[in-house]
Amino acid sequence: MRAPIRLESRAPRPNWQERVESAGLTWHTAEGLPYWTEDRNLVLTLKAAETLEDAATELHAMCLEACEEIVKRGWWDRLCLPDTAARMAEASWMTSELSIYGRFDFAWNGVGTPKLLEYNADTPTSLLEAAVIQWQWLEDVAPENDQLNSIHEALVDRWKLVSDPMIHFACAWDQPEDRQTIAYLAETAEQAGKSAELLDMADIGLSPEGRFTDHLERPIDRLFKLYPWEWMAREPFFESVPPERHRFIEPAWKMMLSNKALLAILWELNPGHPLLLPSFFKKEELTSRDINVWVEKTLFGREGAGVNIVERGRTLMSGQPAHFPTDPVIYQQHASLFQAEGQHVVWGLWMVGDECRGLSARADHSPITGNLSRFLPHRIEG
Repeated sequence: MRAPIRLESRAPRPNWQERVESAGLTWHTAEGLPYWTEDRNLVLTLKAAETLEDAATELHAMCLEACEEIVKRGWWDRLCLPDTAARMAEASWMTSELSIYGRFDFAWNGVGTPKLLEYNADTPTSLLEAAVIQWQWLEDVAPENDQLNSIHEALVDRWKLVSDPMIHFACAWDQPEDRQTIAYLAETAEQAGKSAELLDMADIGLSPEGRFTDHLERPIDRLFKLYPWEWMAREPFFESVPPERHRFIEPAWKMMLSNKALLAILWELNPGHPLLLPSFFKKEELTSRDINVWVEKTLFGREGAGVNIVERGRTLMSGQPAHFPTDPVIYQQHASLFQAEGQHVVWGLWMVGDECRGLSARADHSPITGNLSRFLPHRIEG
């Protein structure tokens, strides 16, 4: 009987650097170590891939229900959002502003049910690798196999729902990965018939009429920003955002999903759900249930920042320093990851709109996934 998941070794493609660079992946090596992985890949059975896909679909629906409850019950203090941001998120949700994509992170070793670690619903990266690079790899090395991956086609279709003919794409321009990510997203928008303009977040201006403008002082009708809402909420210009709220993608209501407080809210609304890990705002609520190993996460942490693995009050391992060290934390029961050859694997499930359209995997010697954790392509066997 085949294992549902296994790590496979293979010889790298002879010209793999040129192949991935030609498709836009210029950050395939980081600090002298491979980020994009050619000598290892994951193999899943069809049933295993479907288990992950179904888990993401079910959890996305649960997350939308949680948003409804947050708005209905006014749970903004739980999210620690400034009042202006909370009002924006509420208005954005009430008017059903369009979302493009997001990525769940799951722990799963192939036995039982996957467990939600978090929802990267605002600015998930590793998109190019997931949508394009690992598909290119599959066509080169195992064209007879399949992959859980229709991200590209789904993104093109999703952009067609945006009414504006012109879309600006902005990021912190000095970050090569972010810059290439928005370039890729702009390409999918152009394939949907849109015009696209790329710019640095720092180049966005404000006209005397209160309209956001680009570097050529043209009004911005629609802006995709690869820049977290919680960072924007701490910027001096944030007070100018509410009148322009409807122009942003991802929409302001995504502040409810990209916040780690969501994990505790989901557990409160769905106690004991098999796809969830017990998660709480107070450590005492967790320890009173005889949970001895847990993970502490700051509400606005990203890429392993502000994450600590704790056993009976003793910190076993820490990720990178928190972006905002004074922010509150949530306490989530620890879940073991799939492990092979000393690597810990986190599963990324990509949502485009309300549908799960792709799978990616990141691996690290540490159980805390960071921004340099290796990307492992996958293939599905029958």
